[in-house]
Amino acid sequence: MERFFALDLDLPALSRRIDVDPVIHAALQNYWGLRVIRQDPWECLASFILSSYNNIVRLTGMLHRLAQTFGEPATGPVAFGSLRRPSSLRCGRGGRGLPIGATRRQVPWSWDTAYRFPRPERLANVSERALRNCGLGYRAPYLKAAAQAVLSGRVPLEDLRRLEDEPLRQALLKVPGVGEKVVECVMLFGFERASAFPVDVWIGRAMRGWYFRNRKMPDRKIRAFALKHFGPECGWAQQYLYCAARFSSGSAVTPAPGGLPTHRSDCPSEAVLSRASGRARLRHKPWRRHHARAAS
Repeated sequence: MERFFALDLDLPALSRRIDVDPVIHAALQNYWGLRVIRQDPWECLASFILSSYNNIVRLTGMLHRLAQTFGEPATGPVAFGSLRRPSSLRCGRGGRGLPIGATRRQVPWSWDTAYRFPRPERLANVSERALRNCGLGYRAPYLKAAAQAVLSGRVPLEDLRRLEDEPLRQALLKVPGVGEKVVECVMLFGFERASAFPVDVWIGRAMRGWYFRNRKMPDRKIRAFALKHFGPECGWAQQYLYCAARFSSGSAVTPAPGGLPTHRSDCPSEAVLSRASGRARLRHKPWRRHHARAAS
């Protein structure tokens, strides 16, 4: 558990290294404690292949159905299970099915049987139709091909851990269904490469609004800027910026008037992202004072 949630890392020290401008500073304050998880490489790769043109709710359903259909029952930490009331006690309107004299709040909850995510050797031998029956749609052949590539040794995930970032990126891009965004996600969460900077719709919109004054900017240039601006741990900055964009601003990202400065020496004040209004407002707090306090 400690390794999965990266609890062994010194988060205060890491945050000081990426705290280079008012935007990330506000995100670090508002979402302090957020960490980049360390996923199993295969499970991470498969999950992000399925994430293409998808949403969280639908993707979660796909992963649950795959685990329940092709995975092994989990013993130990819960894998893909669901919290529910026992079926004999679930009820519709009017309280039917409840014990006599009991209310819904008094009915205990329990875990359904949990399943581990299926390994590549299991999915490599499953028919495409069976995968489509799990709701994967057009993604089914990509997942099957990826499982076959891993099983055959053409994509040796464990051996890839020893590669440098760029060779690793090129090796993963050869996997069916893996593009520029997916490869950054897999590198960050599955291979612990903190220099990876995934650019999805939310991050792309936020970065263009906060750092490029809403100018058109290719995802590749955004990633290059992030690596140079935030340093080799820009993947951690990405997580905080994602939360700031996704949860602070509702449906849109509103840049500060005239655009925000991108260097600390140009920042006389801190940009504070308002969760309620979704706008950036300025509150005077010198950078020097903040870093002196953090160092102590």
